[in-house]
Amino acid sequence: MRRKALAGILVPAFVIGGAALYATADAYDLVPGFITADPVPVAPAPFLTHAAVSASPAPASAVSFIGDDAPVPSAARLEELARAVRDDPRTGTSTNISVIDVVTGDVLVDLDAADPQVPASSTKLLTAVSAVADLGPDFQMITTATWEPGERVLTLVAGGDMMLAAGEGHHGEGEDANGYAGVADLAEAIALAAPSALDGSPISVAVDDSAFEGPAVNPDWPQYALDQGYIAAATGLAVDAGRTSPETYASRYDDPSVAAGEDFAAAVTELGATVSGEVERAASPAGASAVAAVPSAPLSDIVALLLRESDNTIAEIVARVHAMETGRPTTPAGAADATIAGLSELGVPVEGLVLRDGAGFSERNRISAQQLTSTITAGREAPNTSELLDWLPVGGLEGTVAARYAEEPAAGSLRAKTGSLTGVTALAGTVQTADGRLLAFAMLADGMEYNPQGPRDAFDEMVNALAQCGCE
Repeated sequence: MRRKALAGILVPAFVIGGAALYATADAYDLVPGFITADPVPVAPAPFLTHAAVSASPAPASAVSFIGDDAPVPSAARLEELARAVRDDPRTGTSTNISVIDVVTGDVLVDLDAADPQVPASSTKLLTAVSAVADLGPDFQMITTATWEPGERVLTLVAGGDMMLAAGEGHHGEGEDANGYAGVADLAEAIALAAPSALDGSPISVAVDDSAFEGPAVNPDWPQYALDQGYIAAATGLAVDAGRTSPETYASRYDDPSVAAGEDFAAAVTELGATVSGEVERAASPAGASAVAAVPSAPLSDIVALLLRESDNTIAEIVARVHAMETGRPTTPAGAADATIAGLSELGVPVEGLVLRDGAGFSERNRISAQQLTSTITAGREAPNTSELLDWLPVGGLEGTVAARYAEEPAAGSLRAKTGSLTGVTALAGTVQTADGRLLAFAMLADGMEYNPQGPRDAFDEMVNALAQCGCE
């Protein structure tokens, strides 16, 4: 079992001095473009992306008080709405729908809801909920620096944080999870704990990401997903998720760990170190002591980012950290086992559930609409994931649903995770009816034409109908 949650950390770095040993930490769907597994993909059809949001964050919850006295919509009426979506020529007979009353757990719509389908990025909902359920919302990933004075080697040791800052971290001061901690924080801590490393005599800098077995590039990911900056290799160590520039879909470094090590080398150089040679990947030398460590943002903030922005890299690494912290291999298969086991423990039915990655890029994933709504309702009831609705983006305001529901009935009352692959459209979340009843829903459609705008519009029409629903 790996190191568990590190809660309530108020300092930017841990300093380990003298003979004390710090045990190194044993221990991001709307996917832009529409993904194909073909070796040479066709040119992407036009797609909608969320607009950059510069306003203050939305309130913690976009739904009003949830009680059990609001009228429950007629199941027969909701069934009519669901069948209209399936019969719509924009979707098709492969469209399966689940709607559940959140308060009672009663099933209001079951349109082949137990049939597993290709889920696209709605996969991230399962990844996020299962990880937080097992590890806790305050769990933090630890990046460590070790120092071996005999060989004069500083080693940056991966703990899963792939959102380090190149300089100092912001430590949660009004910012999101990206850049919470920085490699400069480690450098400053080293200056106090191991000043001989920065005295100007030559040192070597290495990175050790051996805790993450890999393959770092999931075999189920299409090559162009990496080529176009939709995802980075999941090495367990990176600055800004391996981006080479600040743009959201910037190209990624081939080796995010070594790139982070280069930023770390620059940070210690600024404080007086003389770095000799190139940064290389190597295990921390025997006899090295951990001299500094920095924690990532709390896991609840990390999953809020990955769900809001549909961040593929962070979703994948969260799944692998989940595997590591629960004693499983840090491989795609180990990550899948961890996610499925965590969901089962919550009471989510997992029969037929197939996961090949944590992000939803794999066309071999299989998730049912029922599993998505069950994850929402079970997650909301469990102590560690009770704030699940706060992690999902608000329709008309945030992330991948910011522009999609602007000035529509569901704006402000919807929280949902989108999904889109070639011929696949998904949407799962909650919506509050006009009468105040909170409903969990999931809609999945596959086997359709390349452009998802039609099925997406059909889904949105049903969601807006639910938001306006008296439906008695």
